[in-house]
Amino acid sequence: MKKKIIKISIIALLLVWVYTTIVNALSFSATMNPSSTSVDESTEFTVRVFVSNLDVGTNGINTLSGTLKYDTDVFEEITDSSIEGLNSWSPTFNSTTGKITLTKTTFVKTEEAVFQVTFKTKSEVTAESGTILFTNIVASNSENEINASDISTTITIGSNNTNTANVTNENNTGVLNIVPITPTVNNTVNNTVNNVVNNTNTNTSRYNVVNNTSSDDDIPYTGVEDTILYVIIALIVVAIVFYIKFEKVNKEIR
Repeated sequence: MKKKIIKISIIALLLVWVYTTIVNALSFSATMNPSSTSVDESTEFTVRVFVSNLDVGTNGINTLSGTLKYDTDVFEEITDSSIEGLNSWSPTFNSTTGKITLTKTTFVKTEEAVFQVTFKTKSEVTAESGTILFTNIVASNSENEINASDISTTITIGSNNTNTANVTNENNTGVLNIVPITPTVNNTVNNTVNNVVNNTNTNTSRYNVVNNTSSDDDIPYTGVEDTILYVIIALIVVAIVFYIKFEKVNKEIR
């Protein structure tokens, strides 16, 4: 009996390994390209998202989804009209969760721009920086869901060099020592923003909060991946049945 269990387990593991290998072989990259990385206050600019390095099977991909996050202290709130599909991609936007879902009637196998978002900087935010992120990126080739790494870009508002003073310390006479802002300070600001980006689990009021639970906007695909799983399970069951019958016949012959 123990030998039977061992043999069945080996067959099951082999089938699961084949299934996992097929799924993990597929990949693609996403990139984000802003029209400018330095923008004046109260000014519009665009950010485009591309797909590239598509190793997604013979068909290509025809769906893409992800969650858009941005610095709400620096950028004004976006709406449906802020998002434009490119190259015949059709977008839908959930303003509550920040999820963008895009579909296309044809399949994509080479690099192309998928969509762009129009942002506007707020007033009185000169010399600040804001970050825009596109996370939880998933594409479908009508057979499998394929994940890509998160992408982001940082936008600087206004000039880096201003006449604004920076208070550093108070001397013994009680007079504040005033020094002009230097590029070092600006680098510190940029580094701080980058640290925020790297900590994707940070939940602050500065960034629009999204709900990552599933919704009606989940990416559509035909479910062939599930079908493959069902076929594997069926094969395992058939293998077990045939093995039991084989052992029974073998005993009768003996």
